[in-house]
Amino acid sequence: MLLSPKYPVAFLALTLGLGSCSVYAPMLPATPQLRDKGQAEVQATSFLNGRWEGAATYSPLKYTLVRAAGGFKTDNQDTTYFRVRQYEVGLGGYYPIGGHWLVSGLGGYGQARSNRGYFQPQFFVGESYLVDFKANYHRYFGEVSASYYNSWLSTGIAYRLSKVRFNSLTYNGQPLPLSGMTRIEPMLFIRVGGGQGRMRWLQVQSSIGITGVPNSDLDPNSTDPYEFEYSRLRESRPFLALSLIFYPHELLKPKQ
Repeated sequence: MLLSPKYPVAFLALTLGLGSCSVYAPMLPATPQLRDKGQAEVQATSFLNGRWEGAATYSPLKYTLVRAAGGFKTDNQDTTYFRVRQYEVGLGGYYPIGGHWLVSGLGGYGQARSNRGYFQPQFFVGESYLVDFKANYHRYFGEVSASYYNSWLSTGIAYRLSKVRFNSLTYNGQPLPLSGMTRIEPMLFIRVGGGQGRMRWLQVQSSIGITGVPNSDLDPNSTDPYEFEYSRLRESRPFLALSLIFYPHELLKPKQ
């Protein structure tokens, strides 16, 4: 079959982009590479599944960060689709260590509206049927990151903890009584570019991570009639993203 591991490219694309049924959409953890007052970065991100995000981070005071980000995905499909619009704001700080290490942390708040649909197969027992989840939720998040950098490369890790609270949640038009969930979101990243040349204001970042809920497997002993739907909402999902990062403060520096 096309989706078996014998076809690694197609299998990877499905796994990273389309393989989950969760209505939750993670936002890319911030990994700011700012090291002084007055520095800023603007980030444009594309995920493998067609989601887009934009973010801006600024250091108004030494060791201080403020950040705002937003994202969306549109989908015109009728049977298998994922649509989302969301934003978040955050406040935190950073601290350079030596000449090549940087640690940072942020906490904040965000809101989202999302809609996911897919066909649920019924092998040997009936016809497949359309599943439709709609969610309106907010979240509180905290994250930390650590990175190594030199004049042309930054690489490191980030870890985000998101406390999700559903304002409304429906399954095929019927309300679900799930109030929320806690998701863990580790990520690895690498940035290249910058340096001291003419393009010092631009870097490219590649990121890979996962969003998941601890102990999210279906409980076969549960008597909750919505346990199957809950397990789908709590599913883990890898993500892969490519970003362009612009440094406006570099454009204001005099030419070398």
